[in-house]
Amino acid sequence: MRFRILLSLFLLVFLLQHAGAQVVPVTIYYDLNKIVTTKQKSAFIRVASLDTVSFKFKGKVTDYFANGQAFQQFTYGEAGKEGIFQLLHPNKKLDREGFFKENQPVGQWRFYYPDGKPLQTVEFLPNQDYKVLESYNFLGQQMVKDGTGNWETTSRIRVGLTFFDLLLEGQWKDGVKTGQWQFLKPDGKKVLVKEYENGVVKKRKLYDLQSGRAVETKLHQEDELWPFLISLDDMEQLRFDPAVFGSKERALQYILRKEHLLPLDSLNLAANAKVEKEPEFPGGQEAFMRFLGNNFRISPVDARSRVSGTVLVSFVVGVDGTLSDFKVVKSLSKGLDAEALRVLKMMPRWKPAVSNGKPVPYTMTVPYKIMFGNG
Repeated sequence: MRFRILLSLFLLVFLLQHAGAQVVPVTIYYDLNKIVTTKQKSAFIRVASLDTVSFKFKGKVTDYFANGQAFQQFTYGEAGKEGIFQLLHPNKKLDREGFFKENQPVGQWRFYYPDGKPLQTVEFLPNQDYKVLESYNFLGQQMVKDGTGNWETTSRIRVGLTFFDLLLEGQWKDGVKTGQWQFLKPDGKKVLVKEYENGVVKKRKLYDLQSGRAVETKLHQEDELWPFLISLDDMEQLRFDPAVFGSKERALQYILRKEHLLPLDSLNLAANAKVEKEPEFPGGQEAFMRFLGNNFRISPVDARSRVSGTVLVSFVVGVDGTLSDFKVVKSLSKGLDAEALRVLKMMPRWKPAVSNGKPVPYTMTVPYKIMFGNG
């Protein structure tokens, strides 16, 4: 029986590959622990596209609660999560927004209370660390200003092989951790306490959850992570419930069944978070237009067909001005789409967008209009 299931899965993947359907639309059902389950037992629903060879997500993803309400949307590129990320509160107001680059959060992320008031602004750093720039309590009082002040949030920490979802309390000074940081259970019991000096841990106490006594003081490093980032990773892993499916092969067959498909909806994401200054091509708009005009070439085939219209191409300008994630948003023809991508990928680094005085990633959309005369 197992051989027949494996053979069936092999034939399915073989046919998909050789039919050119490497990336296919899927609707995947997850339980509360982000384990893949059936539609009847689901707590979350993911509508996406899946590479049937690597079993990795590609393109736009929309996640829903079981009641059908969308709560987050983002995009997968070749290196993982890329571009804008937005998550909504149950009342459909914005919960948080930010950017991913090569599967890591980058730049400034903004978090909001359910009533729309600001909660905090966090800057994610290249080394996967972060710093809090500003934070407000539920009364609207600013607790952290210019990277200095008392802060609390929810966090997940790994101690050894065990993960804990905890309340984190600590202090920031000029954007670095300082003083005592406490990781607490919901009942207020301590799990871990760290003493920071200029962002470096100097002392550490791990507590026994039963007795409340300190049981270890070694200065090894724990993994401190944001819960929403762990949740995204959990859903990527496509872990299956063997009690529901019996085998991974049967679970994969289930999620590839066409009768489960739902339309890929949109949360009407803003093109970018608010910025003070948009990215700029070296030399400005006129230099950009000259670059396009000097490099764009129309093939004889497209010239004979006299296809007219606009190609829309998007790409991300990173914090260092490098360009990535080129996509054709609106197609005109296969040849003209390819030419637009070729030319734009030749561009030098841009001046990055600026928000709160600092560079941030930004998604640009460039229209290239092609018109043939009547002669």
